[in-house]
Amino acid sequence: MKKFFAWLWVGLCTLSILMIVPLARAIQRFVSAHGGRALFGYAVIGATAVAFCVLIYVLFFHLKIRSVSQYVWLALIAGFYIYYTLRLWKAPEEAVHFLEYGLLGYFLFRALSLTTQDKSIYFAAFFAGSLVGICDEIFQWAVPGRFWDLRDVGLNALAAGLFQVALWKGVKPRIIHQATSGKSIQKVSILLGANLLLLGICLSNTPKAVAWYTRIFPKLAFLQKEEAMSEFRYKHKDPEIGVFYSRLSLEELKRGDAERAEDYGRRLNEWKDKNYDDFLRTFTGSTHPFLYELRIHLFRRDRKYKEAMKATDEAQKKNLLFIAYKENLTAQKYFSRTLKGSVYEWPKEKIEKIQAQIDPSLPYSSPVGSGPLAALKIKTMWLLIAIVLAVLAILNILIRRSQRHPFPPFPPLFKEDMGGKVNLL
Repeated sequence: MKKFFAWLWVGLCTLSILMIVPLARAIQRFVSAHGGRALFGYAVIGATAVAFCVLIYVLFFHLKIRSVSQYVWLALIAGFYIYYTLRLWKAPEEAVHFLEYGLLGYFLFRALSLTTQDKSIYFAAFFAGSLVGICDEIFQWAVPGRFWDLRDVGLNALAAGLFQVALWKGVKPRIIHQATSGKSIQKVSILLGANLLLLGICLSNTPKAVAWYTRIFPKLAFLQKEEAMSEFRYKHKDPEIGVFYSRLSLEELKRGDAERAEDYGRRLNEWKDKNYDDFLRTFTGSTHPFLYELRIHLFRRDRKYKEAMKATDEAQKKNLLFIAYKENLTAQKYFSRTLKGSVYEWPKEKIEKIQAQIDPSLPYSSPVGSGPLAALKIKTMWLLIAIVLAVLAILNILIRRSQRHPFPPFPPLFKEDMGGKVNLL
């Protein structure tokens, strides 16, 4: 019965995380209107501080623990939670992940501890929490108005992992005292394998994949309107520009510019005085990759130029103008007809003036479209996953065999002679 209720709490916590997804935007608007977005960040910092103080009180006054290292570890983990919350201050609602997955980590540890009482429990709880985090993002992707974000997957895993480190190094529960068993290693490897497989499936869910399975299952056609989970990109090298990334090949860029320049130019002009973020939400990277990427290049160009005009340091000004020049050159070379048909084209005199202040021959790598998976191919990703899964499978086979046919004990390294002295064999 105790086991049932322990896993019930895990289920309820997981369900509550998923239920918040369709309500998140409404909650965000309500909190922002009545207390400001920063309230999310303050709530996370406050909850972290309270949890830290409660743990210190229980460990020091009730359990009489005097190990300095344990308190140092707890302080470090609390510091990490606060540090990452502050890093997310521009979107403080994202920090709520720390509360959600910290609490889930606690329930997972409590449930797993009923059957696993060795140190593998921390890894099992971490991988189970990160698995829920991936499912959370999958559900979020399917909800209209919400998006899949690989960074949030990492954030969920980080929150679950930090809590397990706090338990392992800070709390050190006495119940965790047994030697790690083969069964425990198998459990951890299965959870790790499940994470890799599910993440691989998500990262393979490109616009082409969505188009394929929605043709087979027409009822899923609404997913075509969602921002793609993953879009493996081309890494283009240009002798004049340097490096830039795109969802489209060079041929596709040329063809799109030649065939739809008039339509794309008109759309850019219509949205000139409208919100930039709304434009990107309307013309997403998966549905309108050409228009989406061009708009980001132009936005980065214009922002860096404005910053350069305000810069007082000459070196900083040159660097900002250099970035603006290269982004404009990218738009000129690969989005030329669309750019000419829009209000975003720079006059020749302006370009020459910028060019005179920089060294245009220097290489440049545009961050537009880059990321941890920018140059990774689907086949390469699945090859790496297959290798890891094969290693885990071999490990599990060896563990099973060792349990059926234990290795013979090693011979003793020392023996005592008749005089009671110890001799090395």
